[in-house]
Amino acid sequence: MFHWNQIWKHMRMLTNKDIEKRAIWELIGYFETQIDLVIKQSVIELNKLNELKEIQGLDTKSRIDKYCIRNAIKTINSDGYSSASEGTGGMIRREEEFEKHSQNLNVLTEVIK
Repeated sequence: MFHWNQIWKHMRMLTNKDIEKRAIWELIGYFETQIDLVIKQSVIELNKLNELKEIQGLDTKSRIDKYCIRNAIKTINSDGYSSASEGTGGMIRREEEFEKHSQNLNVLTEVIK
């Protein structure tokens, strides 16, 4: 997808350093994988949107638009954290992890005593 020469020029301009071709290919491989994930997730986001539109009796969309891409990126980058409040059924993983760590801390302090 990406042409290595354009990335090499851009990296060279930003860093003013010599760049190995293998480093560029590594960067390209990473971003192509990320792009594939976003594309697959954008289809899921379009399907979610169409389900909601059907419930409301609106016409469904057949094209992936910038909002589908934007929501796909948000979903991927949220790393499993729910954007819904706990009152609406969302559960925030950070709080669960904090509880686990605080329990481990209690166990450690009991052993030390």
